[in-house]
Amino acid sequence: MFTKIELENFKCFREKTVFPLGQLTLLTGINGRGKSSLLQSLLLMRQSIEYDNRTNKLILNGKCLNLGRFDEIRNTGTSREKPIYFNYFYNHTIVNQAETLTTQGSVNYSFVEDMNDDLVAALTEVEIKGNTFSSSTNNSTPYHQVLKDAPTILGFLPDWSKFVSIDYLYELFQDDPTILEFTLEWLNFSAIHYISADRIGPQDFYLRSTLPKFPNVGLKGEQTVNLLHRMKDELINDKLYLGEDAQTLIIQTQEWLNKIFDGAKVEVFGSQTNILELMLNSSLSKDRFRPANIGFGYHCILPIIVSGLIAKKGEILIVENPEAHLHPKAQSELAKFLAKVSSCGIQVLIESHSDHILNALRIAVLDKILSNEELSILYFSQKIGES
Repeated sequence: MFTKIELENFKCFREKTVFPLGQLTLLTGINGRGKSSLLQSLLLMRQSIEYDNRTNKLILNGKCLNLGRFDEIRNTGTSREKPIYFNYFYNHTIVNQAETLTTQGSVNYSFVEDMNDDLVAALTEVEIKGNTFSSSTNNSTPYHQVLKDAPTILGFLPDWSKFVSIDYLYELFQDDPTILEFTLEWLNFSAIHYISADRIGPQDFYLRSTLPKFPNVGLKGEQTVNLLHRMKDELINDKLYLGEDAQTLIIQTQEWLNKIFDGAKVEVFGSQTNILELMLNSSLSKDRFRPANIGFGYHCILPIIVSGLIAKKGEILIVENPEAHLHPKAQSELAKFLAKVSSCGIQVLIESHSDHILNALRIAVLDKILSNEELSILYFSQKIGES
């Protein structure tokens, strides 16, 4: 997981600004003070790795974000020559049988304007610090590998049993990835679930399609129904299991909807064509209705529940404005759900203005779903980073 992010010269953050992160982080506060910018520092990395990026470029415009030109993301109070800095501090734990491997450190990227294309940013430097591996037996081994014609890169050890082989590092470079591509993969930026505040409304029908390599609901929730249909029989994490019925995605989606709304169900109907139909009901009726006829809140919450249920340990879930169109009680129940998701080893970041979300997370700590150390609340009040 990421334990801290430092931003400098990025949008409103002129000076180096530090953001401590927890297993669950709530971003709240005044509008226009940098909450979205902090999330964008993660999403830009995910967006860049989704491209066939062999050129060490930061992609500013793509599926996740459209931020325009480089001069629109560089702080307006600094010179054109000064780079933008993104510094990510991490703490990864890998468990293999009776042994546990923990690695801590940071990766600092600096980007400048690309003189040939102002819609991307050019990587100028990657600095990796504090790369220490330690085992559960208290053995600690500083470890790094310098590659020819490249800056120092931290050796990634996805399998603890291969730690004994120093030559294993070179296997990771058999396809000759760029330093940006390699470090983005290593830090797992490709495994970010992102649900934006601008979610799609109810649709009369939904299209079936092939799931991407990294299954997700899409930034507007547009792939929720398709994913729910294709992964309906997938088993979810034991910690998120509700009720006495099957532990499958479709059943547990129904269970969590039922818990949050005091009675609700969801069904997805397929056909021989590429059309899918979503039907919902509330506690007031056993009949099924199209989303447009049952209330906007049901449709807005569905991508969040599905994302939380399919996310795996080590992945990241970012949710903007989860409270949209929800009754206060439903907001609180949803926050508790997200707290449970984070307890499964998924790092959750929430951007919200809701007191009900905040208070529910505090109750989650009281109920020991999360510890004090695992919850980080960041309040954005003034133009931080400009003083």
